[in-house]
Amino acid sequence: MRGSKAVVGVYSYLDDLLKGIADIRSADLDYKVYSPAYRHEIEEATLPGKSSVRRFTLTGGIIGCTFGWTLAILCSLDWPLRVSAKDIVSPPGFFVIGYECTILFGALATLGSLLLYCGLPNFLRKVGYDPRFSRDKFGLVVGCDGHNLEDVKGRLMKSGADEVNVTEGI
Repeated sequence: MRGSKAVVGVYSYLDDLLKGIADIRSADLDYKVYSPAYRHEIEEATLPGKSSVRRFTLTGGIIGCTFGWTLAILCSLDWPLRVSAKDIVSPPGFFVIGYECTILFGALATLGSLLLYCGLPNFLRKVGYDPRFSRDKFGLVVGCDGHNLEDVKGRLMKSGADEVNVTEGI
């Protein structure tokens, strides 16, 4: 969260939260959303584009395939074993290790990118988090400086927040 203060809006209804997200995004402010359950509407409102995780998966798959083939080729060159008059470097035997390394590295890259984008593990305290956000309320936390504090509070109240609180940022 950018800013020295964090303004926390507590919402009971999803529609009000979505209005608040749209208003804060139009003002180009830094924000974080807390929800008691996954809602695709929140994802669409916060991240309208495609996820970048797929790029990490593709990169991990390409690196894994390259690693698998390179490992198999270098091992066969280091310990040559001629089988039934085939070449030492015989590609049909290397497809399996290349495929398995593609899957392994792609899966690990996907897991790593998910952890990166989700901000996990987060050993620091969560700015503006309220235990009600895990039960029945939605939360919208906006990072701001002292000069636009009242504007942010007004935007959250106008969008339908039940209550608006100010906390210290990171």
